[in-house]
Amino acid sequence: MSLSFKNQQGLAFIPLVFTLTLLFIVISLTAKIVPVYLNHNKVVAMLEQLKQETANEKKTESDIKSSLTKRININNIDDIAQDDITLNKQGNVFKVFINYEVVKKIFGNMSVLMEFNDEIEVRVE
Repeated sequence: MSLSFKNQQGLAFIPLVFTLTLLFIVISLTAKIVPVYLNHNKVVAMLEQLKQETANEKKTESDIKSSLTKRININNIDDIAQDDITLNKQGNVFKVFINYEVVKKIFGNMSVLMEFNDEIEVRVE
């Protein structure tokens, strides 16, 4: 009895199910994670704008914090709370810290945690 490989084509059922499951997991992770990183890119751009706009201007801590809050609301970023924004003044320089975490539920009891720590220095007169 000789075995002919010419008659065998395609995937068997178990490897097909495994491949589809793996593909589903990758697509699910991508659909949950990519929007968070897109929002983080908005935060980074927002901080750079703040740095350029407030350079050598007379600003107070409350002015900078309210400007950041307005930008967060305009950009519709729900992941950042007021407590996540910290300002430290050192001379005529404000150090602005935005430290926040985002937890996204994948499926069942599995979640993904993403931590972001951004910092800029804003020079004020």
